[in-house]
Amino acid sequence: MTTTDSGSPPGVAEQAPRRLGTLGHALEWRLERLQREYLRGAPAARADLARLRRGLGKPAGSVAEIWELTVGAVPKTLSWDGDTSSWAEQAAHAALTLYALHQQSSSVPAHVPGVSLGTAVGQLRFSDQRSENAVTRRFMAAATAGSMEGVLTHVRGLITLLRGEQRGIDYARLADDLARLVTPGRAHSVRLAWGRAFYRTTRPAEDDATDASVFVPDTEK
Repeated sequence: MTTTDSGSPPGVAEQAPRRLGTLGHALEWRLERLQREYLRGAPAARADLARLRRGLGKPAGSVAEIWELTVGAVPKTLSWDGDTSSWAEQAAHAALTLYALHQQSSSVPAHVPGVSLGTAVGQLRFSDQRSENAVTRRFMAAATAGSMEGVLTHVRGLITLLRGEQRGIDYARLADDLARLVTPGRAHSVRLAWGRAFYRTTRPAEDDATDASVFVPDTEK
């Protein structure tokens, strides 16, 4: 992939330094290992991704065969006792199962550190194979959904589109974002960051510094 002088792909505004939270750091090594081993053709990695895909759309902790890979990867400080999964456990389950879907049968990395969901989908809307309006509507639906289930339904659709065009995202960062989305008082910051990244991504042939509009939902849901 060619880059601009700043190191960013054409049409992508220079991004802020990558910052991961506690959950993102905990998942980073696991994602890197899974991806490295899968791309090398390791049978164990293929089996792990197949198991993770069986957890798609299911509640965190409900699929015993992936406990080690999902809730087991969450630091104790981000878990809690009781009958329900913590926000971090929900986010880890979602990010890892979505990664497994994205990487399935692909020879290119699905986990690309530094590329946020907003940036990747922002690039996708300018694809010759996609309707810009349709991609934008899907993204808005994901950004403004009022529940984790709603967010994941729309994000899964976006991941399928990204997979079709071999565009990866930062899954460690996605896990952090999903955890904040369900943490009281923190959803707005995630939506704002997604909107900034989405709208600051311009057509590759355009000047990256053209329009830097920001999408901010009218209300938190």
